[in-house]
Amino acid sequence: MVPALMDADWSVELGHEDPTLEFPWSAPDGAHRYVDLRRSPQAIREIPEAIRYTELGECLLALNSPSSRWQTVKCDVWLDHELGEATQIYDAALKFCSYVDLVARDKGTRFSFESHERFVKSAALQVSDDDGRPITCEFIVRRCWYHPDTLSGDSTPGFYVTCYLFGYGNDEKQAHARWAEGLRRVTFILAESAP
Repeated sequence: MVPALMDADWSVELGHEDPTLEFPWSAPDGAHRYVDLRRSPQAIREIPEAIRYTELGECLLALNSPSSRWQTVKCDVWLDHELGEATQIYDAALKFCSYVDLVARDKGTRFSFESHERFVKSAALQVSDDDGRPITCEFIVRRCWYHPDTLSGDSTPGFYVTCYLFGYGNDEKQAHARWAEGLRRVTFILAESAP
């Protein structure tokens, strides 16, 4: 087991107003869409965030590798200068942020709430530490609408996991370095486990 690294938590968001995911997905204007890295790892070049932040690209390739029990669906990376009161313990000026949406590769598991809840609890426990490192992680179970092959036709409600990761620092370089450290460890945990 990998040593614990950061402050981590888990939650469930299945309310009417909570975020949901379509799988596969495509933006209304077609500019952005699901990229199947499992079938085409070279398509990583189609994900701007993975090109700009190589650490994220490595994470996405690892989580879509043949040995992983996940598929990545969406992701984003951003810098946030607005820190809440709860993050004052890190004595930081900003945070480097990311999220990755994950669906279970096993199609039967996609519809098991219990499996997803058990996973997020376990994952948060595996990466949690009270050493005060300026890195935080949150795993959230959310609702996913699974389409048979395309966005047309009936969809089946199931579940997915969003993994948020934040690295705190006094400048962008420091926050980025802490985020990258956390991302490597979270990638290892995710690649070794599944719902």
